[in-house]
Amino acid sequence: MKKLFLLAIPILVLTLLTSCRPPELEGAFVDYNAGRYDNALKLAKEATEKYPTNAEAWYLLGEIYGKKEMYSEMKHAFDKALANNPTPDIQNKIKNATMYYFQNLFNRGVSNYNTYAKMQDTASEEAKEQLRKSTEYFKKANIVKPDYKAVDLIAFAYSILGEKDSAFVYYTKLTQEWPDSADAYVKLGRFYVVNQKFEEAIPLLEKALELDPENADAIQIIAEAYDFAGKTDKAIETYKKAMEINPEEKAFPFNLGRLYFQKVASGSIDDSTKQQYLHECAKAFGRVIELDPSMKEAYDYKSNCELMAKDYEDALVTLKQATERFPDEGKFWYNLGVVYYNLKDTEKAQEAIDKAKALGVE
Repeated sequence: MKKLFLLAIPILVLTLLTSCRPPELEGAFVDYNAGRYDNALKLAKEATEKYPTNAEAWYLLGEIYGKKEMYSEMKHAFDKALANNPTPDIQNKIKNATMYYFQNLFNRGVSNYNTYAKMQDTASEEAKEQLRKSTEYFKKANIVKPDYKAVDLIAFAYSILGEKDSAFVYYTKLTQEWPDSADAYVKLGRFYVVNQKFEEAIPLLEKALELDPENADAIQIIAEAYDFAGKTDKAIETYKKAMEINPEEKAFPFNLGRLYFQKVASGSIDDSTKQQYLHECAKAFGRVIELDPSMKEAYDYKSNCELMAKDYEDALVTLKQATERFPDEGKFWYNLGVVYYNLKDTEKAQEAIDKAKALGVE
């Protein structure tokens, strides 16, 4: 029995020795728990320098940095702790601390942004200052834990502030740090389109569609980019796809019809193709009228296409609708008179022409 007791002594001593913290680290914990963060920081630094593979020392250093709002240093210390075989308890503490600081900083950024959004004059310096504060909190949140939404909101805030260079940096950051996100490429592509850099936008939006072929935002924006970059054929095909994805959006058929009309007006197509394009043009603007019967320009485009195609019966229907909805628009009455002449109804043709003249159209 005595022999067994003696054998247990070295085992107990070994356990005590291996469970003891280094004196610098123990002192750092004492000061940390007492709220003496400056001295705790000094001792924790000494502990990590003297025991660079001690995960607990790095963890505590990170916690102290967090208390002092030194987030880059906190993140570095936590990363060092995780790289040095930490216990499950330390891993959980780092995870919880990271989420605490991230959520706190992100929510403060949201609060500043909401304050900005509720101001009556969002162009005022006071409002802009709230927006700038929000970007600083989102930046700090992203340091603590890389986050797509935080970076997106930073870029968006800079766009509102008119700070294009800064907005570009953070929109680009989205594509660099989240290269598999179609939305990241859409955001950067939209930024280029808004700034009228259509050629630069196109490959980014094509990348977005490579990642997500049915991305409605990418399809809409790339159609506009193709359009304004002069890539008419690609724009036409993309607007058609956009109409399939969002059939209630009147801008798509309007732009599609406009492009067909431009191709006809260019005069560089044969008669058969011209007839086809005029038919497609009228069809597109017919859809616009269905979606928004109050859009005067759609009646103008549609009736002109029908007149050019010599589809007088269709033009008659369109122009009757136009003159009923816009009775003071002389050009509709004039074109209605032209239609009646071509349909051999000279009496109604003269009435319509007289009405046009009375409204100032000769």
